[in-house]
Parts: sequence; structure tokens; C-alpha cells
Amino acid sequence: MGVWTVEKLQALLQGANTGGFRLAVLGDPVEHSLSPPMQNAALEARGLSYRYDRLLVSPTELETAFTCLRNLGFIGWNLTIPHKIAGYRLVDRLDSEAEALGVINTVVNHDGYLMGFNTDGRGLQAALVDAFGVDLTKSSIALLGAGGGAGQASARFLANLRPERLLLVNRTAGKMDALRHQLAANSDVTFWDFNQLRQVFLEADLIINASSLGLTDAPLDWDPKWLRPEHRLFDMVYRPQGQTPLVAWAERNGVPAVDGRLMLLHQGAFAFEHWFGQPVPLAAMREALMGSPR
Repeated sequence: MGVWTVEKLQALLQGANTGGFRLAVLGDPVEHSLSPPMQNAALEARGLSYRYDRLLVSPTELETAFTCLRNLGFIGWNLTIPHKIAGYRLVDRLDSEAEALGVINTVVNHDGYLMGFNTDGRGLQAALVDAFGVDLTKSSIALLGAGGGAGQASARFLANLRPERLLLVNRTAGKMDALRHQLAANSDVTFWDFNQLRQVFLEADLIINASSLGLTDAPLDWDPKWLRPEHRLFDMVYRPQGQTPLVAWAERNGVPAVDGRLMLLHQGAFAFEHWFGQPVPLAAMREALMGSPR
């Protein structure tokens, strides 16, 4: 199992795809993705003789990749950065949640007819309950990085859950203009700048990071006095090895924190269900991803 390219994928069109390669994650970059070991463990647990691999696809190659996967009879695929918004326009039909959120992360190929889904929202909700046992409707939630693609989709999903408060934070205020318009009727949603993080931490009990914060190795220089014992921190970012800076900062200061692998687990489980139905072997997926069957 390695990283496929669109060029290699096109070569398969010259003959039969006999190697069982019928599922993929498309991204740029994609070599860091932990989806293949998790999904292949699920396939093995269900006794399905398919394989899930990484497919490196640049933005200019995405439409070509969709055409190849459709013609090769792939069962389905996942989309990661930067393809979730562009992929939305390349499917034949959207389910209601994907249409409402404006992005897709899962495609199902029904004999050449492509259906687009978004499992990130439900995956995030399941991960937060799994990690912290929280009732999101009774939480004050701060979402950092609400202006990006993943952040905007998460903001819409969380707003629909009607938490007690939803604080949306972004470095560039203008990138939240669409959310301001869409969520204007919800008085429990407020908009903040990263310069106001101290106040954000005061007013929220659950902090979710959807920003690119932590993709570098630089440690966080945030003031630990922002933290309270009741805080819970969830970082949608994950690393194949080691903690993210946000998780490390929180745990160093005595606050429970979890990285994005738990969200990957649950959104991946919902994607598997779209492809193959129940039962979804969640325990096998969890063990492959995190080394614990739990």
C-alpha cells in the first residue's frame, strides 16, 4: 500500500482493475492520511476482498480523477484537503446534509452515478461524545478557524444542533461573511477574531480547532491562564505520530484534549456504512487507527 497518482490510475483504464483496488482517499497532500489502515481493517473484518489506498490528486486533476474512478467501477472514495468543496460540484446528486453544508467528503459510485455525502459533521459530533461524553446542546462551543472550508461546514452543522452558545473565530473576519448572513437569525452565534481568544476561552467550555493551527512544529505560546478545569479541547488536526501543539498545550496544563483521529474514526465509519451498509466494524477500525479496541 503506497500512494497512487492520477497517471497510474489512468494506466488502469488500459486493462482490468484486478487487484481489488476499489476505494481511495483523494488529497494533496495525502501520504500522511491514516484512512487506509483504518478502512482496510474494516474491509478485512467484514470479509470483503477490496483494498483502500491513497490517491495523490492536485486540484487541476480532480475532475480527471473522478472520471477515472467512475469508469473503473470504484465503489467509492473519500475527499480530503483541498478537494471537499470542488468535489461537491463533480457528483451527480447530493444527499441533503452535504447540500446543506456545502461540501462533500464521501462519494458512492452506483454503476457510474455518483452520489455525494458529508460525514464530517456527524463524525465530529460522535467524536466529541466519544471523547468527552458532552451534551452539545448544553455546551458553549468555540470553533477556531470557522472561515475555512472544514470550519464553515462544521459551523453550519454545530449551529443546527442549537448549542447554548456558538462562538465562531477566524483570523480573517471577511471569510466568515457567508456564515454571518446564513446564521443571522441565530442570536446564540457570535463572531470573533483570534486576537480575542482570551475572552473566547472565558465564554466557552468546549474549544474545537478547525484551523491550520498546529500543522507546523511550533509550540503554542498561548497563556495557560486562559484555561479552566471545565474546559475540553478538540483538535480536528491529527498527526500520524505524536501530539498536535494544541493537544500538547492543553494536557501540559491539565485540561483534557483529543486530536482529530477520533473524528477520522467516526466519519470513516459513516462513510463505510454508505458503501457497504451495516454492520460497521468500529472496534477493528479503532484498533487499526489508535491501537486500542476499546
